[in-house]
Amino acid sequence: MKKTILALCLVQSLFGLEIVGLGYGTQNEAKKSALDDLSHNISVNVSSDYISFIFKDDKENYAKIVNKLVSIKSELPILGAKFTYENQSEMMKATLEDTTALNLYTTKLNDFKIEIQKLLAKIETTKNNDEKYSLYELTLNLLNSYEKHEIVALMLGYKRAETLPISSTDIEAKMIALGKNINSIDLASKLLAKNFTRKNIFIYPLTTNGSNEITPFAAVLKDNLSSKVNQATSPNTSEYYLSGNYEVSNDGIFLTYNLLDKQNNTLKSSSLFLDKVAYKNLRATPNNLTFDQEVELSKDKLKSELKVELSFKEFGSKNVLLKSGNEVELIAKSNRQAYIYLIGHTLHEHEKFSYLVELQEASGDERFLYTLGASEVNRPIPLPLSFIVSEPYGYESIQMFASTSKPELPSCKMRDGLCVIGNQPQIVVAKTRALKAKKQGEMKAEACLSFTTVGK
Repeated sequence: MKKTILALCLVQSLFGLEIVGLGYGTQNEAKKSALDDLSHNISVNVSSDYISFIFKDDKENYAKIVNKLVSIKSELPILGAKFTYENQSEMMKATLEDTTALNLYTTKLNDFKIEIQKLLAKIETTKNNDEKYSLYELTLNLLNSYEKHEIVALMLGYKRAETLPISSTDIEAKMIALGKNINSIDLASKLLAKNFTRKNIFIYPLTTNGSNEITPFAAVLKDNLSSKVNQATSPNTSEYYLSGNYEVSNDGIFLTYNLLDKQNNTLKSSSLFLDKVAYKNLRATPNNLTFDQEVELSKDKLKSELKVELSFKEFGSKNVLLKSGNEVELIAKSNRQAYIYLIGHTLHEHEKFSYLVELQEASGDERFLYTLGASEVNRPIPLPLSFIVSEPYGYESIQMFASTSKPELPSCKMRDGLCVIGNQPQIVVAKTRALKAKKQGEMKAEACLSFTTVGK
């Protein structure tokens, strides 16, 4: 069976904005994959525009909203996509147009506003604290859905007329005041599991503060919750996802898990406050927030028609938690012929360095350089070398740099079997990005894949 894939491009014409995706495979598979992947691909383009808008419109909550964007931008819901299928080439074309889709998003946003207003009015007249907590939980769910729909709407030309009467921060504070402090991760998992009873759910570990790192706390909570729900083994085989984030305060952690369907619609949310005694022996704050922000917020400067993606086969690219013994294979995808090379960043608590990743068995620089040819354009291509997860465990990141002309690789020196570029990953990122295009018409692009490894 042919595997379905998708590529994205944005087309600005006299007729408006179009977002186009191309999928290959059987008709049903191509359409399903297009809806699954289009959300993620839109997020590659939307970050800088959305962040600029938020800074202008809501400076008070700017930092928090930008951090949250890192978590939710890969869960963007798709409304009004049009599909055309070519039987001979088995190609599906999915198109999202501002002239038709924007009205759908605007209507949806207005519906959310009305529902939020109704819930807030009901909260005002509710005296029972448990009922009030449940109503705040529903309101937080709607706000989360509103934010994700608004990201796409703004990209399509939506003009926000007024801000919402309440923010996520306001609701979280009220829920903390009302809620009972949960004093163990096991109890928290039991309470969360009661709200998520559907079958075949893939659970992503929670993230926090705009970081992609899976902290020890998030890893333990994910494992504990996994034993209490009907869990899918991989995101590719699941019918639903559990995804969310948390915030650390002096007194504990406020966390939210959202149940999403394959179209990234939020079906249900569950939030609770976890007393700090529950995770007293587990680190909950990320160690590499500055590095993540540098990678996430600066890569938009590489605006180019060349678009690339990097993921793990079976594990995907979002909130990846790998365990000892996992054999992992890297998947690259590009919308044009391109040369690619990878830089790995080891970001462990006690050791940090960057190195060139070997991609194939060859001599000299050729072992670090791989060519995606014409027949591989828009297709997910397994890179030749795979690896098995082993010690030391911790947070790591792989950046894929792509160019339409053969690039000059960063200089490195062999150390313990790796070609090490430097011991300060953030500086390595900046220097590598600074390598300018040398040929007229040359295009550059990058993708980043972060993951956390743990022992079994």
